[in-house]
Parts: sequence; C-alpha cells; structure tokens
Amino acid sequence: MSLQLNNVLPVNSAVPEIEKYEGIFHKDVIEGLNTYPKKLYSKYFYDPIGDRLFQDIMHMPEYYLTDCELEIFRTKTFELADLITTDESDFDLIELGAGDALKSSHLLQHLSANHTSYSYMPIDISGNILSLLVEKLDRDIPNLDIVPLEGEYFEMLDQAMKISTRRKVVLFLGGNIGNMDMDEAQLFCAEVRRKLSPGDMIIIGFDLKKNPHTVLSAYNDKTGITS
Repeated sequence: MSLQLNNVLPVNSAVPEIEKYEGIFHKDVIEGLNTYPKKLYSKYFYDPIGDRLFQDIMHMPEYYLTDCELEIFRTKTFELADLITTDESDFDLIELGAGDALKSSHLLQHLSANHTSYSYMPIDISGNILSLLVEKLDRDIPNLDIVPLEGEYFEMLDQAMKISTRRKVVLFLGGNIGNMDMDEAQLFCAEVRRKLSPGDMIIIGFDLKKNPHTVLSAYNDKTGITS
C-alpha cells in the first residue's frame, strides 16, 4: 500500500499557508452570508468532531441516502465493475468526498478479488477521515494500492493527473450533487469534463425526486443529530 497525504508542508511555508487559507475562509463566509438563502460551505464542517457526527448521521434510519447507495453497491457491483473494466486497461479509481469509503468499499473488494489492476485515490477535505479510511482498507483489502489526497476536489484531481497518466474513473456519490443549485452543478460537471480525457469515466449518485417529508426527516432526525 502506498500512503501519500498532501498536507505536509515545509516549516518555512507554514505561515503563508495559514494566511492563504484564512483569506479563503473569510471570502467564503462573506460570499455565503450575502447569498439567499444564506449558507456556509460544507467543507468547513469536517474536523474529527464533524467526521464523527457525519458518520452518525449516515447510520440514522431517517437518512435514507446511505442505505439506498449501499443497496446499489451490494446488488449492482458486478455490473459496475464490468462497466469500469470494459477495455481491460489499468486505471485509477478516484472518489470525490470519499469519507470512510463505506459504500465504495464493496466495489473495491470486488475489483481486488478479481485481480483488477488499479489504484484507489480517495479525495477528501478531511485528513482525519482519510487516515481512518486508509487504516480500514489496509485491514480489509491489504493489497490495495491507495493514494489518499487531502484537499478540495479540483485541486486534488489536478494532483491525481500528475501522479498517474492511467485512465481515470471518478466516483461522486452520496447525492452530493444535489447540494448544488443548477448553475453550480453545471459548472461542476463542466469542470470535471474539462479535467478528464477521452476514455475516462465518471459515475455520479443522484437522489431521485420524493416526498418532501422524507427529505425533511433525513435532515431533521428525531434525535437531533442533523439539526
């Protein structure tokens, strides 16, 4: 297994980096408070406490998204694997917002069990959750080649392109695209397309239209974790 976290900085670069990210945070807060409705980008939720809270949320009975995608990966992994490996070339499997790889681990186990030649590149804003992910996959799939990338999606996609020239298969799960408005989603898809090459692939999880009460309960559970 290869382990490569991106947040290791030379000592003399620490202060400029702190100033850089403080400036980005200030810009994002001002921008969010000046939109309607007001918002704060979810990337600021994720530290060790936020990671634990989100893992708790995913196991709440009201939070249907996790169970739905788990069912897809449990029942459709063979089909997904066939789709991904159609041309039999080596590839990098890149997961945007990988978290603890609860869902994608089913696909990873299947690919590895079939001796597929690939690397797994989980991208996440949280170095803490990436460390937990690596520990878990090192135990469950010991021969898996993992290159964890800590940071924002597109910066880390650029990093992934520099690390390897192999074909890219991108996963974007959890219905995360539903957190974007239409303009944001279109810009996101256009930017992913711009970064990928012919023969690359992206698999996106979309939440389907449903009763508003179902959605409300998922984000306002009885125990109050999500609220």
